[in-house]
Amino acid sequence: MAGQDQQFKIVEAFITADRFLEKEIEVSANIFEIIIYEDLEASSLSGTVVITDDTGFFSKISFKGTEYLTIRIAGAEENSDPIIDKTFLLYSLRKNVRVNDTSSTYLFDMIELHAYVNALKPFSRAYTGSLEKTITQILNSELNKTVDLSYLTNGISAQGERKYIVPYLTPLEACEVLVDRATTDFGSPFFLYASIHDDNIRLGDLDAMLVQESFNSKVPYTYSQAATNAATSLDPASASTTVLHMDFGSPVDSMLQIEEGVHGSFYTNTDVATGISYRSRVSIHSILQSLQQNEIIDPSSQQDVYDENQEIEDRDLDDFNSIYWHQVTSSNMYPDYKTYHDDISNADFALKVKNNIIRQALLGNMITIVVPGIAFLLAKASVGDKCRLNVLSPEESSEKIYDERWTGDYLVYKTKHVFRETTHTVTCELTKLNRPAEAIS
Repeated sequence: MAGQDQQFKIVEAFITADRFLEKEIEVSANIFEIIIYEDLEASSLSGTVVITDDTGFFSKISFKGTEYLTIRIAGAEENSDPIIDKTFLLYSLRKNVRVNDTSSTYLFDMIELHAYVNALKPFSRAYTGSLEKTITQILNSELNKTVDLSYLTNGISAQGERKYIVPYLTPLEACEVLVDRATTDFGSPFFLYASIHDDNIRLGDLDAMLVQESFNSKVPYTYSQAATNAATSLDPASASTTVLHMDFGSPVDSMLQIEEGVHGSFYTNTDVATGISYRSRVSIHSILQSLQQNEIIDPSSQQDVYDENQEIEDRDLDDFNSIYWHQVTSSNMYPDYKTYHDDISNADFALKVKNNIIRQALLGNMITIVVPGIAFLLAKASVGDKCRLNVLSPEESSEKIYDERWTGDYLVYKTKHVFRETTHTVTCELTKLNRPAEAIS
């Protein structure tokens, strides 16, 4: 039976290499720490692993950066099936510390194999089809990866079919170019990302992510200084939902928002084939209003991106155009298909600017929490999912239990899973565009 404080167990961990001739080196008892990173902007997992060696097996295998580490991690319950089953390439030995004459500790950088293969395979090829179809074709043919499209709102992007020529990019670079171009009908961005819970690459859009229910809506994470200080003495159920650390930081950088054109931007596209210039003005206010009207975010909620009451020279912030975008394109290169940049109306061209504004709004509104990892494993939660957080009000005399500024549903943007000795914690970077009119209980 697992120890009372044990939060996970390594079912199996072994190192292989092509030169080993199918020999496996079992290292599950030698692993001190595993760190795995997920990122909504990254199409592969990365991480580090710390392995101790008191028998000299690393000296015998002569590490070359081409070894594979397969890890299977399960919950602490007896006979539980693996929840995480991943294979990484140990591509770099970052540090080797000699503990004593007979024991050493090794710190390796690791990454999923398809990211390593990707660096070997720049290519050039023409594709015709929707952006998501082209992304799927590239990843299937070049990296042998399956793309999970179930995280898309309608299964399609707003751009329709395009003809795209890959100009000697790696497969993931080519896909990143296409992801940057793809939007929903409301201008929300697409993301190509990996999860610890499967071997697919996921393609999702922000609209689909924002309308889903938080994975922990029934049992939210709760932050209070008193509970955090007493976390070690709480019962297991309460401890699993207690925020161990919260970094409010400076979630909004108003100067950076202005420099990135979040409040307001003006876009001009000049089509040299027709001589027509398309002009669009986009503001964060109009974007958030559209998302509320279409119930992508709660219509009754308040925006949480910028100070809508600030006035400069008797004008609201979103009345200014802090960036002027000007692009030159040529339409009708192909009679039956649009090219990468083609569009046919001001509204279509405006999607490019909306994409950029929404991305910057998300990045400029981050907070960080550290929580026990059990809920992430059991719910198979990952980046791209929503997480509910309750933050107790700091005012003892307040009639409201929760702080409305920080309480609410957040998008999980990045995670850092730390498996060390018997504990599993997750450091999450969370973001949101709105906050409830009243705190969620």
